[in-house]
Amino acid sequence: MVKSIKNNLRGILMMVISALLVSFGQMFWKMFHTDGLWALILGFVLYACGALVMIVAYRYGSLSVLQPILCLSYVFAIFIAIFLLNEQITPMKLAGIIIVIFGVVMIAGGDSPDGATAQRTDNLT
Repeated sequence: MVKSIKNNLRGILMMVISALLVSFGQMFWKMFHTDGLWALILGFVLYACGALVMIVAYRYGSLSVLQPILCLSYVFAIFIAIFLLNEQITPMKLAGIIIVIFGVVMIAGGDSPDGATAQRTDNLT
């Protein structure tokens, strides 16, 4: 598990940043209805930056490890809602956060034993 995380670390960190940017972008989209056009535009900029970071991150790790890390955006969205939008956390949301984080850690540590990115070797003829 540790070897997989080390081999994909740069990509993992970039995916976490991407998930954060996307979550904040979506928060600003929600704020558009009360705060105006600037929130909508900022939301699009943050979301686009998150997408660009994600695209670059794929250069630094396995798809099967990196893609599921974007699920952290669900966790970040809940914390953004709690701390910035004054929403309440329920026991069900807390359980969901724990399950998502556990799943992401298990997947991030579940790359091939040698840490190599799986390559497709069959012919498509």
